[in-house]
Amino acid sequence: MVLLKYASYMARIPQSGKKAVRVSEVITDHGASLGFLLQRANQLMRVEQLLAGFLDPEIAAHFQVAAIRENRLILISPSASWATQLRMQAPQLVKRLRQAGVPEIETIDIRVAPLAEQRVAQRKKRALSPAARQALEVMARIEADGEE
Repeated sequence: MVLLKYASYMARIPQSGKKAVRVSEVITDHGASLGFLLQRANQLMRVEQLLAGFLDPEIAAHFQVAAIRENRLILISPSASWATQLRMQAPQLVKRLRQAGVPEIETIDIRVAPLAEQRVAQRKKRALSPAARQALEVMARIEADGEE
């Protein structure tokens, strides 16, 4: 809290004779280093979300976008087996990214390294089989009879 008060004070009263700049201006100015970093981070998050939507949820939980350098997308995977599965799908992923409006990516490199944040694989919801549904109904009736 003290830091925020100090920052707002420094923004209102410039000490060095330079013009005070609002934080919102720095963030939205893509020519400034902070604005450029935020723009780049948004681009990487967008690409990661697109890829996660293209992939099977099981595989999507085992990669992260690391960088985009020289028209090359660099992905990180925690193990060689997941990296191999991603490598096999890389050409199709490049095509789908281009269709989704990311034309600058020409190739995908996959590297094996620990992920910064482990994601939980989303499990697909499946309908109960008729036998399972019947068993649950029987158990519910038994439970209801036992409570009375």
